[in-house]
This record gives sequence, structure tokens and C-alpha cells, in this order.
Amino acid sequence: MKDSARQAARWLRQARYDLEQAQRLLEQQVYAYSAFLAEQAAQKALKAFLISRGRRSVMIHSVAELAREAARFDVEFSALIDRGRRLDRHYLTSRYPDALPDPVIPAEAYAREDAEEAVEAARAIVGLAAGRVSGGTESAAGQ
Repeated sequence: MKDSARQAARWLRQARYDLEQAQRLLEQQVYAYSAFLAEQAAQKALKAFLISRGRRSVMIHSVAELAREAARFDVEFSALIDRGRRLDRHYLTSRYPDALPDPVIPAEAYAREDAEEAVEAARAIVGLAAGRVSGGTESAAGQ
């Protein structure tokens, strides 16, 4: 197995794990961290795809930007840029009190709908990336 394929598979495994944990936290009503892990799952899945296409390292932390980069290799990722943009807002606001207006903290600000939307978006992104990294044999339904 080529090194890029091996590394992409590692990133994809972690993306799937993060998505599983995001779903678990959603079920446990831990909405802020569920949204954060959904964002992380999407980031890692897109990085897996880019690595599988020969990128050595990917220092981008915006899901929308990663989807835009992925779309340069596969136009289907273009449809996920908006979902990536919505996931991007969870990168900081889900964890840091100073990312929200005083006196609210992330644990108080997130609702079930926020986490559900994030998990759904991440599931779509992980599904497409997984299918492309593994040669198109998987789909979002297989997640």
C-alpha cells in the first residue's frame, strides 16, 4: 500500500471514530462537544481525501476550505461547501467561552438542533470522502 493511501486510511479511521463519538454525545445530550466532534470528523475526512490525492500535509482547519480544495479533485465536493461553512462555526464556539457573548458558555448555548445539524453535515462529508478514499465502494449510508 502506498504511503499516501495508508495515511489517508488512518485519517479516515479517526474521522469515523470522531463521527461515532459525535453521535454518542448527541444521544447523551452533550450538544456543544457533539457539534465540535462532528466538525472534527468532517475536517479529518476531507484531509483523508486530499492526502489520498497526493497532498503531503494539509494545514487548513476550515471545513468549507477543505471541501473547496477537495472539489478541485472531485466536483461532487462542491455541494458540501455550504455544509462545511456551517460546521466551521463549531470549531471555536463549541469550546471557548470567549467565543460567545458574556455570560453564556458553550455548554449552555448549544441546543439539540445545533448538534443534530452538525452530525448530519459531518455524516454527509465523511460518507463522500470515505467513498472516494476507498475507491468508491462506500457511501454515506454505510456510515
